Amino acid sequence: MALVNLSSSNVNKIQIDEGVVVVNYGETGEMVLGPTRGGAEFTATPSIRDIEFDGRKGKTKGMQVKDGEDVSLKISTLCCSLDYLKIAIPGATVNNSTNALTPGNFGVVASSSYLKNVAVVTKMLDGTYTILTVKNAMHEGAFTYKGVSKNENEHSLEFLGHYDATSSTEECCWNIETSATNPLA
Repeated sequence: MALVNLSSSNVNKIQIDEGVVVVNYGETGEMVLGPTRGGAEFTATPSIRDIEFDGRKGKTKGMQVKDGEDVSLKISTLCCSLDYLKIAIPGATVNNSTNALTPGNFGVVASSSYLKNVAVVTKMLDGTYTILTVKNAMHEGAFTYKGVSKNENEHSLEFLGHYDATSSTEECCWNIETSATNPLA
């Protein structure tokens, strides 16, 4: 196979490095979630339904419906502050006067348990930035806290994006935008 000449735009838009994870990006209470280890991994999994009909030979263009989409953002953070640990436990509260974290109650998850968003800001080779944002994010997985000899505790977080049931205009719970300048500067 012959090597294809790449355009400068192909090369310039190569993402470099791991990116910066930001909780409540662009909102009150914005905070960089770090240090992290292992970068960040975003996954969008659509639910595609095939419309079956007599004589169908297989998947058919124009005869599919996108019914939904689940999104997740996986990261591991090393920080063990109570504010960071709170993010890993839906409904948890931090009492700053006693320096104590209390897990949330059972029952319906309160709207306040969802973060406005979690974003990953990455840099491109040409010096521009890409911001991938997961909206109404919440970690729904297990909470683990461990001490390991000659190693650091890692909190594995998987933020799931959630649609807002009260919004008739919301069509997606994630987006990607670009910026010519560092959005965190």
